[in-house]
Amino acid sequence: MYTVNRDPLASDWAQRLPEGYDVVVVGSGYGGAIITARLAAAQWSNAKPSVCILERGKEWLPGQFPDTLASGARELRHPLNPLGLYDFRFGTDIGVLMGSGLGGTSLINANVAFEPDAEVFDSPQWPQAIRDARDAGQLQTYFNRVRATLFAEPHPDGLLLSKVQALKEGAEGVEGAEFGLPPIAVNFRFEGSNDWGVAQRICINCGDCVSGCNVGAKNTLDTNYLAIAKHGGTDIFTQVEVKRVEERASGGYLVHYLRRESAHGPAERGTLIAKRTVVIAAGALGSTEIMLRSRQSGLGLPETVGTRFSGNADFFGLAYNSDLRTDTLGWGAYPDSDRARRIQPTPTQTLHPGPTIVSRIKYNTTGPLGDRVTVEDLSFPLMYVDVARSAFAWFIGRDTDPDDFIDNLKEIGRRVRDVGGFDPELEKGALNHTLLYLVMGRDDAGGRIQLDPLTQEARVRWPQVGDQDVFKKENDLIFEHAKVLGSTFIENPLWGFTPFRTLVTAHPLGGCPMGEDHTTGLVNHQGKVFNDQGSVYDGLYIADGSIVPTAIGVNPFLTISALAERIADHLVVELGGSPS
Repeated sequence: MYTVNRDPLASDWAQRLPEGYDVVVVGSGYGGAIITARLAAAQWSNAKPSVCILERGKEWLPGQFPDTLASGARELRHPLNPLGLYDFRFGTDIGVLMGSGLGGTSLINANVAFEPDAEVFDSPQWPQAIRDARDAGQLQTYFNRVRATLFAEPHPDGLLLSKVQALKEGAEGVEGAEFGLPPIAVNFRFEGSNDWGVAQRICINCGDCVSGCNVGAKNTLDTNYLAIAKHGGTDIFTQVEVKRVEERASGGYLVHYLRRESAHGPAERGTLIAKRTVVIAAGALGSTEIMLRSRQSGLGLPETVGTRFSGNADFFGLAYNSDLRTDTLGWGAYPDSDRARRIQPTPTQTLHPGPTIVSRIKYNTTGPLGDRVTVEDLSFPLMYVDVARSAFAWFIGRDTDPDDFIDNLKEIGRRVRDVGGFDPELEKGALNHTLLYLVMGRDDAGGRIQLDPLTQEARVRWPQVGDQDVFKKENDLIFEHAKVLGSTFIENPLWGFTPFRTLVTAHPLGGCPMGEDHTTGLVNHQGKVFNDQGSVYDGLYIADGSIVPTAIGVNPFLTISALAERIADHLVVELGGSPS
């Protein structure tokens, strides 16, 4: 396996401070990692506060991620496997896909550091202070800081990739369509230690970003922000799941947790003291369920907890079995495998799929904000290739050029190759002539997060969400794109083939939304939690995707991270330090 040796960041639980920590951060995704990194790097006039991170999942190092369907199935997170990597919460209205491990969803996302349109913040759902920060250029400063820390840049050879050429071709001549290569948090530049002392390798374009990078090229949070935190003295504890928090009579908070030595062993219940501050950063569903449980146990919170959930209008579709070879099939961290040796690319096609997402189209760029849509290419990671080849060959879909007899024969031949296994190199089958779309827009953020009465985990209720006009618009846009490629169009399978118009999102937002006051949000513009009387709790913060009160129409982690950077600066000052 083409991989890299990397030292773990996790601390020994037995070495935790018995008296507790000044600051306890719950969750190690973008919010939690950024808060701890900035606390670690700040300048302190008095004693530096003690800080720890509590992460519910385990630490994953390159070479440990699943790359077969069977191994991936074993890493699904559920009550019998609480340390699983892939956390999928299914519901009849909308399903949510998240990551669980040190680094949060950065372990399995598609890396896209995309800045939203500035008009997103014009919505009255955002506090005025956020608009003021945008107008003063402060948000831009935070966006730039995040991209620099994550080493996010466009793929230097992205325009050579077959799937990118296919996405670009489908947008040519379409009024208001803007094609480009967004920055992605992937290393294309060096072999060796990065600026934070973490060993990395150059991306080999294997296509396995969303199942987990076994190469060590993906700039996940353990390669940057978490490494900064570790070097600055932060204790990082994994396999510790926080259930709720409560106020402490003498000040600060009690953090109630379950700790697991292994996925299948008994869980240890305990309480950790946060002497000054707790920052909840467990993601849209994770943070909301912690706050809902805390409310059940007596923490006074307003009715806004659990509200304004958005799936970022995420939508999927396929231009299946097109006239163009797209090379979207991931092959994993094995450049010397038989398959890699046998595939011979043509001069205009590349050997590899590239990272999961490399390019994007912005539609209706000059129109009203609500009409703007982002479409991106996706690759199939190795673990799904075989099952996807067989499964999609049986989908009927809509043939966009049904009257071409010769073309129909070619399409049938490519399907037969996939179903019959007559294409060991995989390049001539239907799936390798397929473009998988990720689409994002703006839903109404009308979902509600509630606790499941049995599991006490978060579930989303959002009746008729799939009937919103935005999803039909997105579906129509990618159908027209698929038509240019001469493909069979397969719309979002759950949305198209279930009576509930069920959706799936990889970009959950909201649940603990920002607002001007406790009647419109759960936190203020600095991430401070409102109580049910309208003031804010001293030392209780939320800093992750749960505070985003609207859909933003692009991959959201850059926005989440910029907000976390802003909250971190405020927190450092409140604790008596100076931001670095």
